[in-house]
Amino acid sequence: MIAHARRPLTFAFTAFAAAAIATLGAIAQETKQEQTLFTNVNVFDGKADKLAEGMSVLVEGNLIKKVAKGGIEAGGAKVIDGGGRTLMPGLIDGHAHLMMNSDFSTIERDQDLTDLAYHGVVVVRRALMDGFTSVRDMGGPAFGLKRAIDSGLIIGPRLYPSGAFISQTSGHGDFRDRADAGLSYRIRGDLSNFERFGIGMVADGVPAVLAATRLNLRNGATQIKIMAGGGGASRFDPIDTTQYSKDETCAIVEAVKDWGTYVAAHVFTDRAVNRLLDCGVKTFEHSFFISEDTMKRIAKQGAYVVPQMWGISPDLARNPLMAKDKIPETQALGRKYKDFGRNLLKHKVKVMFASDYVGVFADAERARRYEIWWRTQTFDSKFEVLKQMTSTAGEVLALSGPRNPYKSGKLGVIEEGAYADILLVDGNPLEDVSVIGGTDKWFDADPVWKPIPTLHLVMKGGKIYRNTLK
Repeated sequence: MIAHARRPLTFAFTAFAAAAIATLGAIAQETKQEQTLFTNVNVFDGKADKLAEGMSVLVEGNLIKKVAKGGIEAGGAKVIDGGGRTLMPGLIDGHAHLMMNSDFSTIERDQDLTDLAYHGVVVVRRALMDGFTSVRDMGGPAFGLKRAIDSGLIIGPRLYPSGAFISQTSGHGDFRDRADAGLSYRIRGDLSNFERFGIGMVADGVPAVLAATRLNLRNGATQIKIMAGGGGASRFDPIDTTQYSKDETCAIVEAVKDWGTYVAAHVFTDRAVNRLLDCGVKTFEHSFFISEDTMKRIAKQGAYVVPQMWGISPDLARNPLMAKDKIPETQALGRKYKDFGRNLLKHKVKVMFASDYVGVFADAERARRYEIWWRTQTFDSKFEVLKQMTSTAGEVLALSGPRNPYKSGKLGVIEEGAYADILLVDGNPLEDVSVIGGTDKWFDADPVWKPIPTLHLVMKGGKIYRNTLK
């Protein structure tokens, strides 16, 4: 009796299971990922100093599914005939300040956070239209901007935000004026707008720097940025100074390691870089004035240098915002360190592209396009510059480990399983970087931003954002 009673239940369960499997199959069929097939393209993969000619690349969903010589069978895929154009990885900017999008004096005196946010929407859109599908933001309140991009509310690159850069008192992130509420007589005066807006944080001593670090991580920082030396944009820290003690620096690095990611540092000098290396800092922003011995140590420890090379360009003296008394010093430093890029390559230091995007719209965008060209002059290799913008940059973004918000595929390469961040351009960028916007014009370039005419298609994560081939 018991066995007979169970048999109908068994049949019912079997029928239910079969129906469930059929339903799941139908759902899977309905949600099959969209495919895009690029045909007749010459591929720069981000790693080889040559184009692979006559290739096809199949994209499925947000990843590259197949790269092959000749054709690929992909029924139902949307087909884009490349017409012999170059297919290459989306570009990566390793050091930008997307929310520092006005002159510093304007930010400090005449704006609030909504001004920067609205400007930021324009900045990230233009970055994507220029072919930059990923950006490492190295100081600023970019968390909301990232969320808006990821949710599809606005368009822009993948963002790797650092949050507020962390600075000591009288460090490169301390933008308070002398007149700020008794600052001349007390350690803490009023906050500058840079601190109010979350562009930077001033913190001194191990407990304070740990709190600042952990606050950035809580907010979603993918890496932490510290100010470890002086600079030209801040008033009270000469460029030769070393900032943060070893105890403070190592405390920050250990706290960041606890979260599985890494520390980047604004720095220029041997003394500062070697202290940072002792503590385990991974990327060195700018670093123009370091010796070849320090370069060797950076290479040995597997760290990266992330310079905006326009910082030692003779054209920098033509910047209308440059103080006249600073021009001779700027020109002298440019001449003294003219071999900086070549020496980095000689000592096998890995280098990441950086525009150091900061300032008002076209001013900063013109600097970014000039930076692409100027690097080819200072590294003597278009291939090296392209690597700095693609595969090497992708390695740096991956250092964020579990804090990396984009872990489904590699960035900066054209290979199976990588993110489908893809550009389609006229010409060969290994021979002519103007096809991706590089230009020898900077302050005399057109002050109005215009799309790059040779950049026909921009795809990020399998979705096309620009296509003039229709």
